[in-house]
Amino acid sequence: MPIVRQRLPSTHTVACNKKKQRRTLPFASSHMAHSVSGHLNLQVAEYDELIRTLVPAYPAMRSVQLDLMALALPNGVGRVLDLGGGTGALAAAVAERFPRAEVEIWDTDRQMLDVARERCAAFGARVHYVERSFTESLPSCEAVAASIALHHVKDMVVKAAIYRNILAALCPGGMFVNADTAVCETPALRDHAFRVWASSMVRHGISEQQALAHFASWAPEDYYPPLITELRLLADAGFVEPECFWREGAAVVFGAMR
Repeated sequence: MPIVRQRLPSTHTVACNKKKQRRTLPFASSHMAHSVSGHLNLQVAEYDELIRTLVPAYPAMRSVQLDLMALALPNGVGRVLDLGGGTGALAAAVAERFPRAEVEIWDTDRQMLDVARERCAAFGARVHYVERSFTESLPSCEAVAASIALHHVKDMVVKAAIYRNILAALCPGGMFVNADTAVCETPALRDHAFRVWASSMVRHGISEQQALAHFASWAPEDYYPPLITELRLLADAGFVEPECFWREGAAVVFGAMR
C-alpha cells in the first residue's frame, strides 16, 4: 500500500508508514500517552469538556449530524451504526434525539466500549456494543455516522473499501454522515487551516505552542485528507451525490444519501 504523507505547519512533516491501526482519543499532553489506555482515567464529563476544547466545532458538528440523520429515520425509527464510537457520545446523542431508534457502537477497543456502556446505560437495550472493526462488512441500517474517528484510517484504499461497505449496508434513502477534519494539501491552504484550528483552541484556553504540539503528537496516527478526496472516494464507492453539509475551518460534516 502507498505511503500517505500529512504535512503540518512550519517544519512538521510526517511520513506515515502502513502499520496496525489503533483507536485513540484525539488528544495528548506531557503526562498522557496518545493512546486509549492512557486516557481511561478520564471521566466522561472530563472527556466531553476536553474534546470541545481541542475541537471547538464539535457541538456544531453534532447538531448537523443529528438533523441529517433525521432525514433517514422516518418517525425516528431505524438502526444507526456509530463507527469508531469510542466513549459513546454520538450514540447517546442519537438515542436521546430518536427515542425509537436503535444504535450500534462499533469499536475494536473493549475498554472504550465499557466507557460507552456506562454513558449509554440509561438507554437500555436500544444501544448495542459491537467489538469489531468498522473495516468489516456492516449490517443493514438506515444511517451510518462517525464522529472524529475516520481520520484514523490513513490508507485511502482501506477508506474506499469502508465507504463501499457503508453504501452496501444502507437501506434506500439511508444516510451516511461523517463529522471529522479535512485539510487541503496546497501548502498555503494547509498551513492556514492549522493556524485557524490553533486559534480556535487558543480561545478555549490552550496556547498556540500547545496547539502545535498537539498537532505534532497526533500526526503519527492521524491523516486529514482534503475534502475533495473524501467526496471522490464516496463517489467512487457508488454514492450518487456526495456533499459537504457544513464546514468551519478544518472541521467538516460530509456524506451522502443512498
